[in-house]
Amino acid sequence: MHAGLPQSQLARLYGLSRATISQLENGTLNDLGLTRLVAVMEILGIEMEVSHSPSLTSALSVAARRISTSYRLVVTPDQLAWMLRSDLAPEEYQPHLVALLDETPIPVVLQAVEEVATSEVPAKKIICPIRQLAKQWTVHRAI
Repeated sequence: MHAGLPQSQLARLYGLSRATISQLENGTLNDLGLTRLVAVMEILGIEMEVSHSPSLTSALSVAARRISTSYRLVVTPDQLAWMLRSDLAPEEYQPHLVALLDETPIPVVLQAVEEVATSEVPAKKIICPIRQLAKQWTVHRAI
């Protein structure tokens, strides 16, 4: 595989098991974690650049994507921001908001609220109506 080195020596050189090297050579390696992937790429002489998508760093984007997963209607981050700031819950998006309040991790919800808060609509003015909606819709956890 690599300059005629035995599998055991190649494995030691790259911090992998001999079984991983064997599975790689035979095309039977089913799962690669990031550490093993980097080692295999190094063996193959492949470089990889990792960058974070701006949308993945935004809790609002994560929340919007998460609450849209099970529904035909998709909530965009801008729509979610508007709903949070305006204290309005259009009927067609109520299931999405229930998913936000009932299933989205609390730290993501709180960070999304912080992201949409403005000087005119501070986070506290967003959280209070969210709590009321959670009670009204009998969400299963406290917000």
